[in-house]
Amino acid sequence: MSRIASLTALLALGTGCMTLDFMVFSAPTADSYDPDPEQIDPNLLDFVTFEASDGQVLHGAWYRPEGADAGRPPIIYFHGNSSNLNDLWPRIAYYGTWGYDVFAFDYRGFGMSEGPATFVGVFETDGLAAVEYVASETNRDPSEIPWMALSMGSGVAAHTNDEIDAQAVILQAMFPSTNLLADDGTGNDLPTGWFFNDEYDNLEATSNMTSPVFVMHGMLDDYINGPEYGPMVYDAAPEPKELWQPDDVAHADLFEVRPDEFRTRSLEWYGQFGSVPQ
Repeated sequence: MSRIASLTALLALGTGCMTLDFMVFSAPTADSYDPDPEQIDPNLLDFVTFEASDGQVLHGAWYRPEGADAGRPPIIYFHGNSSNLNDLWPRIAYYGTWGYDVFAFDYRGFGMSEGPATFVGVFETDGLAAVEYVASETNRDPSEIPWMALSMGSGVAAHTNDEIDAQAVILQAMFPSTNLLADDGTGNDLPTGWFFNDEYDNLEATSNMTSPVFVMHGMLDDYINGPEYGPMVYDAAPEPKELWQPDDVAHADLFEVRPDEFRTRSLEWYGQFGSVPQ
């Protein structure tokens, strides 16, 4: 069942305000991180902790694949909802084939990171903490570091980029706002806050981004409304920007369906604003 269809089903249960924040923060916790050797080489992973500005301890992982150029900045990966690092090994390994080190992290309430997940904590605090940590660890200006983000993580990246620069940002499968999700799912123009405690206005955040933005959203995405949401996010983004809507890609399978084209387009985008691996 798509996210939009599930919202319609929830509305049918009754009327009145209810919180659907769990749909944004389906945060699976973990007692440990256990990389599958068939998906990624555990010997190339380094697990770390770092603190957000409010003292919450967050967990992350460095993936340093053989052949990556240590002289280049790493990619910071902002993952989506309903996952933690234990679900990301194939995706992290894929980004590692691009010739970069990769830093992925869990937001508060996800994986082993302290919780609970909150809008301000995840969207306004944790992404900033991750970027500041990577910049400090690599002794690089944040404007030299490329970002890759997916779904909810794209919202985190958008809300972070008005606070700190990036070399360039790729936003995959981002929803414009939770209010629009609710409106689309119910067929009604519902009041702000009817279903969600916070507005999660990713369009406004996107309009305030300070770095180049490449919006990618598959036309087969029925988890959210990919055909319409992609152009909305693109229109909100400042220049320079680009939009790609592959017609055979759903919500989160771009790296599986179009791995070569995904890599080529991403490296060409990053390459416009800084050096990339060859």
